[in-house]
Amino acid sequence: MKRPLNEIIADATAAGILPSTAATFIQHEGYRPWPVVLLTALGAWLAAIPLMGIVFLSCGDLLGRDSRTLYPVSLVICGAAVAILRRASLPLFIEQLAIPALLAGAATMSAAFYIDMSVGNGSVGVALLAIILAVLIPRTWLRVLLGAISCAFIMTAIVTLAANRDRDGFWMVVHGAMVVWLITDFVQRQRLRSVLVDRLATGWVLTIVAGLALWTGMTFLAGAAIHSGSASTMAPLSQALASFAQFASAALTLGAAAWLAMRWQALRKPWYALAAAVFTGLAVLMPSLGAVLTILAVCASSGRSGIATAAGAAAAWMIGALYYQLAYPLATKALILIGAGALFALIAWLAIRDGAPLVRDGNAAPAPKESGTGRIGIALTALAVVAIANIGIWQKESLIANGRPVLVQLAPVDPRSLMQGDYMRLNFKLPQEVSQLDAGVAGSARWKVAGKVNEKGVVELTRLHDGKPLAPGEIMIELTPRHGGHTLVTDAWYFQEGEGKRWEAAKYGEFRVDDKGKALLVGMRGANLEVL
Repeated sequence: MKRPLNEIIADATAAGILPSTAATFIQHEGYRPWPVVLLTALGAWLAAIPLMGIVFLSCGDLLGRDSRTLYPVSLVICGAAVAILRRASLPLFIEQLAIPALLAGAATMSAAFYIDMSVGNGSVGVALLAIILAVLIPRTWLRVLLGAISCAFIMTAIVTLAANRDRDGFWMVVHGAMVVWLITDFVQRQRLRSVLVDRLATGWVLTIVAGLALWTGMTFLAGAAIHSGSASTMAPLSQALASFAQFASAALTLGAAAWLAMRWQALRKPWYALAAAVFTGLAVLMPSLGAVLTILAVCASSGRSGIATAAGAAAAWMIGALYYQLAYPLATKALILIGAGALFALIAWLAIRDGAPLVRDGNAAPAPKESGTGRIGIALTALAVVAIANIGIWQKESLIANGRPVLVQLAPVDPRSLMQGDYMRLNFKLPQEVSQLDAGVAGSARWKVAGKVNEKGVVELTRLHDGKPLAPGEIMIELTPRHGGHTLVTDAWYFQEGEGKRWEAAKYGEFRVDDKGKALLVGMRGANLEVL
């Protein structure tokens, strides 16, 4: 007679064969190892690609006759997929095959909505379709995804139907969606306790967090790495809404801090009040931060670590996005970020000195004692950072002092991308062969261009340097890989905000170049070579 696995583990634990903390692992009916699920899903999706192609081609033929014929086709596909996904026991391949079929059917019906209705009404139809599918399909992850889709399309519908598609409209709509989520979350936890509502609300709030981060704009350093162009900057709100948005963001932040202090007694300390004050100040500068901190507080205090982590990441993204906010000078933004960082370091020190753990657990391992070796390592690391930075500065200063001054003509740049906040896009006049170079071909060695310098110090770069000795009067300059192409040193000229007019007349870039082709951009010149 076969004995259940949990009984075998219990007997082994009682006999001392297994430790008392041994976990019981029971393979429930329908349990599938994740590698099997992953491989089967891959096979199902590959098999579904031709099916989806046939469906969309057929819909294209039907569309040529009458768009209303798309509805029965999509209903048949969605109905079949829902019927399959509602079954408790199902072969894994068939289950995974039903998911792309569901997507194909939903996409077909969504296309029909937008063909027969306006964008606003079509978005409402897609949102209702997502909610209906979530009700019919008892799959947790699908309900979260459909909740996110419904939130995104409801916000799109409101913004479109209200004819308020600017940044003001989106700020108001996404904050309204957050209020709806807060009310729903309260009712759900106090009264409803519905799995369906909980999963839909999870997808809803994740869409709000992502929307707020997207609305804020690009964050510090990521803009340069991603090369996001004009999307890197955060356009300001209108004067009519800006003051209210700042007040609302600060109020939400204070409310979130008070909520956490009420739920977690260990936070009722002076250092926590200082942390709340710093976040409130940042929330005044970033009118989307208060909503995210509210979501973070509500979810962290109720044990929903996944949503809280996403909200925390979005909050960090928004604080970094202050660097791209054009309402403040660059020096001011730098001082704000440095000051906030210093205050957070002070808060961390005060919290550590306070010594009160957030969780009192006798089984928790004590914190390791600080060692002299660790302090020496920190000191050596700091010295190394300072030394490396100063060596780089010394090299640049030496190139500026001893390098040969030359001027390189600027080529036209898309006027929409010419001026972006505190820097100007640059495009130098380079030989035609440079545009055909692959940024990754040269490996560790960089390409160089060569050209002659005239009596005015202007160099006309005419060819790629092939390694042979330069002709009399020629000079070579090293190229820098940038965004899949090549440029001279940099493709941007940074300046103090508010000085855009001064640099609009730039026609030449002023470089310092050494005999090995190393170059540094040190200034800009006008059409008559005058210093700007």
